[in-house]
Amino acid sequence: MDSKILLGKILQRFSDKKISQVENYNSFSYIGETGNTVYVTREKGKDTSIPFQKILIGIDAYKENPMLYDEGPNSLRNIGITHINSPIWSLLHLLSKKDYETDY
Repeated sequence: MDSKILLGKILQRFSDKKISQVENYNSFSYIGETGNTVYVTREKGKDTSIPFQKILIGIDAYKENPMLYDEGPNSLRNIGITHINSPIWSLLHLLSKKDYETDY
């Protein structure tokens, strides 16, 4: 499935639920979004902007290596996502692992 479609699904679920949380990890609340950024409130911290481009990097990484889905937020550091890896990891988990599997 196209990465931008997956991004749209993630953003829609986040907007609908108003929260993103993986069990036993911090939660992130939905504030709003612009044309290229989603804004979240961290459970333990301040409001953070998440560029769609960074979420797309995570989506592409999960599509390429679905095993990353089962790893923690720090796994995103290996693909260049730092400082905002926890909220992005949480957002990526609004979809199931199966959603990232592609048919070729």
